[in-house]
Amino acid sequence: MKDYYTEGATRTASNLIQAVSDVNAKNGVILIFLHKSVDGDCIGSACGLCSVLRSIGADAYVMMPEELPENMNFLNVGDLLFHPLGDTPEAKEFASAGTIDGKPYVFAVAVDCAEGARMGGCGEIFDSCSSNIIIDHHASVLTRADNLWIVPEASSACELCFYVSCKIAEIMGKERSEVIAPLAARCLMAGMVTDTGRFTYKNTHSETLTSAGELMELGADVSSVCYNLFDRKKKAKFMLSAEARSRVEFYADGRFAFVTVPYELFVKHGAGPDGVDDVVSSMRDIDGVEVAIVLRELESGEIRANIRSQDYFDSAAFAEIYGGGGHVRASGFTVRGRDLNELAEDVKANVLGRL
Repeated sequence: MKDYYTEGATRTASNLIQAVSDVNAKNGVILIFLHKSVDGDCIGSACGLCSVLRSIGADAYVMMPEELPENMNFLNVGDLLFHPLGDTPEAKEFASAGTIDGKPYVFAVAVDCAEGARMGGCGEIFDSCSSNIIIDHHASVLTRADNLWIVPEASSACELCFYVSCKIAEIMGKERSEVIAPLAARCLMAGMVTDTGRFTYKNTHSETLTSAGELMELGADVSSVCYNLFDRKKKAKFMLSAEARSRVEFYADGRFAFVTVPYELFVKHGAGPDGVDDVVSSMRDIDGVEVAIVLRELESGEIRANIRSQDYFDSAAFAEIYGGGGHVRASGFTVRGRDLNELAEDVKANVLGRL
């Protein structure tokens, strides 16, 4: 671990250890929150940290604002997930009594996200928790406080959670393998490979690779993780992705690649909402493309945008125009109540005004 990570990791680990003690004294639970439109990093960091907290004696759950994407089922994290917005007896108990298995929620941890507004229907629950810790790596988060550890230079929230987990083991006098089980290692590896593009993006640093190597020693199979997240595809997703790529348009002498994917295409191919997750990065990798954007229309009428850029286009700043955020080279936003074609024209005009 580089020196500039040590202070924040130590402080956050100490705060988490104290939180576990306080929550257990109240016979309560710790809730871990992540952003809506889940991806490998938020799922990996939330589930990895949840596993770590359970290993040191906490009752902890990941609060899921939506269903786990099919390509992440290999993580085997079902026992860690809690769906507070569903129609199950557990969800009804939580909605009426604010308890899980009869235990009240006492403490909140947010990973890869710092605002309740980005957590979908779980945001109100997060905002109702008076005590919380936040671990994030988004440059758009400007707030600073003792309960926040935000490092925009980090490759991923999972990398930060790995450092925190190592410090938890150190402070408690445990071996890392006692705190970071193979499940946690697999989850943390998933987030690292997601946000670094299999360790090829510019946010990959030497300490990122060192951390990944340690996670392999702790039980993470990097080949399996990469295959499931990047390579394995069902026929429906493959066909949808192929059609979406065939509809890509280019502007500004090829510097801007853009495509809209209406909901009818998801229906046509029988693919889920994650069926075009691979498209935007492929567009960005085309010679000469500086910024790539995919707008996908969901069954609910929401429109989700994925933005990827190269050297000079600030994806995060652009996403903030539409209430989103993220990283300088990778970001996104979700809008409601707008026509797909109308939004597409607005997005194109705003991008072209910046190129």
